[in-house]
Amino acid sequence: MSKTRLKRFLGLTLASFLALKFISPSFAQTTNDLSNIINHPLRSEQDRNLDSKRMPLQMLQFIGPKPGMKVLDIFSGGGHTAQLLALSVAPNGKVFAFNLKPNDRLMERVQRQPPSNIVPIVLAIEDLSNEPNGSFDLITIINSYHDMVNAKPEIEVVNRRIYDLLKPGGILVVRDHAAKDGAGKSATRTLHRIDPAAVDEDFQKVGFKKVSQGDFLKSPQDTKEKHSNQMGDILAEDFIFKWIK
Repeated sequence: MSKTRLKRFLGLTLASFLALKFISPSFAQTTNDLSNIINHPLRSEQDRNLDSKRMPLQMLQFIGPKPGMKVLDIFSGGGHTAQLLALSVAPNGKVFAFNLKPNDRLMERVQRQPPSNIVPIVLAIEDLSNEPNGSFDLITIINSYHDMVNAKPEIEVVNRRIYDLLKPGGILVVRDHAAKDGAGKSATRTLHRIDPAAVDEDFQKVGFKKVSQGDFLKSPQDTKEKHSNQMGDILAEDFIFKWIK
């Protein structure tokens, strides 16, 4: 076997091992652990009211956060997901909650949880974090990749930064509102939706390998012709993907 083929083989073997490590249930928290997190008294009534739409138990099972992880939650907003992740990676893990500008709801959340393992950060989208490259075990983008595209049309620059910030074998999870197949990024502003295939293409382009996708966010009644936040009693269909560095 040539040196080039050997290196390629070893690289694929390592990627496969790391993927199994992050996906295998033996490395994940139990359903009871995650249920306790979802029912944690620190979570607000507003958080709980969103649970029927956001499906946090299934989402955490898919993401697979573990105690001790260092996490970056991008476009964290008021910290709904950041707090779920922070409770999941406690006591020694930490979640960095990135926003483009200060968010009062996030700060209130942090103040309700002293000492908090949520670290709010405000930076330019091209920066994302002041931590060194290779710092994070897990990066999440929940219902906001379409917003990132709107904020930075040259999104490949940001995606390469995401890749650099993850440790080798680190995990990226993106959840967002689905646009029609073939829509690409044409509906990111008008409908707050994005074509799942366009998202996968963006991240595979910078070096990520997709290892899993969830099917628990399907909504057959969603025609994908309306704004994702203006669906009335019908749930907007989401998608969720997991990639490995």
